[in-house]
Amino acid sequence: MSQRGSPSRFQFWLSWPGVADTFQLPRSRTVNFTDPQLQKCYAGNFTEAGGFSDERRQVRALLAVHDLFQMLEGPHSSRVHEVIEHLLLPGLRPELRRWYQRSGADLNPAAIEFREHLSQLAGERLES
Repeated sequence: MSQRGSPSRFQFWLSWPGVADTFQLPRSRTVNFTDPQLQKCYAGNFTEAGGFSDERRQVRALLAVHDLFQMLEGPHSSRVHEVIEHLLLPGLRPELRRWYQRSGADLNPAAIEFREHLSQLAGERLES
């Protein structure tokens, strides 16, 4: 049976009767948002990023959630700020640095501006 609201479970709707619709993920992979819409969007993006390390999937999913909610609500949205807080957590910072190092010159101007904003908030250059 699914447990809605449980921070360490992602829910997937399956069309097969009798097949479990949730599975437990280790806490290290879980990002817990206070906003349910952020949580749902993050969970979907994290799942779509299969094939990468958990940390890379987290960064990719967080950046996707940030981009969506910034587009919908603007840069001063509380949801956008919550995503930024998660991106800048010390445990994720090394992967965020690697993300920007790997991206290199492939970033569009908006992505470069956001990287610079994150760098300023973090107090370090994220691309080097």
